Amino acid sequence: MNAFGISIAVGLVLGYLAKRTGGESRFGLLQYLVVGVAGAFLAAWLYPGAAGLTVGAIIVASVGAVAFLAGLRALSSRGPMSSETAGKLRFGVWPLIGGAILAIIVGFAWGGWSTAGATRQVADEAVLATRAAICVAQFMKDPNHQANLKLLADTSSWERTTLIEKGGWDRMPGEDKASYTVSRACADGLEVHSRK
Repeated sequence: MNAFGISIAVGLVLGYLAKRTGGESRFGLLQYLVVGVAGAFLAAWLYPGAAGLTVGAIIVASVGAVAFLAGLRALSSRGPMSSETAGKLRFGVWPLIGGAILAIIVGFAWGGWSTAGATRQVADEAVLATRAAICVAQFMKDPNHQANLKLLADTSSWERTTLIEKGGWDRMPGEDKASYTVSRACADGLEVHSRK
């Protein structure tokens, strides 16, 4: 579950609980749900470090939802609302909040928006793919690459990364040691290359 789904779930749950435990209020359940989701979204947007289905992401969404719901509770406890203020809320603020949430849903679902965590994951995957391609190229530039390919084919799959590390093909210029993930991706790439 991504930050988008967590924000919706946390906002809906806390909005429902706030309405059910709050006693009399001039606002209905729908308003509580919308405000809870809006607060959770805003908190997740302001603090993108908590991504994915983690305790940190749930806490961030909860803090945002609780803050917005506390504001709504304070707004509803000020005594009777004038018809003019009620009209402004009904025809001004609620459509604005609903439109913002709709825009967020459309943006994340179909507009190509992504959270910082998802963008970081895509960037990390691209870097890994590039480093693996460089490793394969360095392996193939070795004068003994045919013999090394045969040796790699005869080596068990879980020991291929060790062979790549010993050969040093997984290291980028200036590196003393490459990561295991680069060696693993390189071994997988060489396996595909040897089948051609």
